[in-house]
Amino acid sequence: MRFYLDSMVWIYAFEGNSPFAAPAQTLFRNLRAAGHTLLVSHFLLGELLVVPIRSGDSFLVASYKRALLASATVELVPFSAEVAVTFATLRARHRIQSADAIHLSLAATAQADIFVTADSRLQKLVVPGIGAIVDLAYSVPTRHP
Repeated sequence: MRFYLDSMVWIYAFEGNSPFAAPAQTLFRNLRAAGHTLLVSHFLLGELLVVPIRSGDSFLVASYKRALLASATVELVPFSAEVAVTFATLRARHRIQSADAIHLSLAATAQADIFVTADSRLQKLVVPGIGAIVDLAYSVPTRHP
């Protein structure tokens, strides 16, 4: 299956300083163990690097880069014209924040089976191209089909 994880899911898992850290870390372990594909983007990488760069945390910068750019289970989704149109459509129809619309647009264009977010507002949306939008309690299938 193909999963797109909202930026906060990555932050919870990697930075571990939230009540959501343990569920996010479990989600990552289960995704990797089952061999599912993680859909990522350069936009996602940019969002994740802001705080580590600001705080001078070179270890976390390297960890994010390695996880997003050098993993066998990762697929990089480009920001294309199709993503831009989907972004504009989502912003126009749902009045969601730009960053959320970009993530959802990237996931939809890449035909994500599952979009994981801790944002309850996004979980209520139905986005063509995304199979389901779920929270951190989602039970990852144990075997990649």
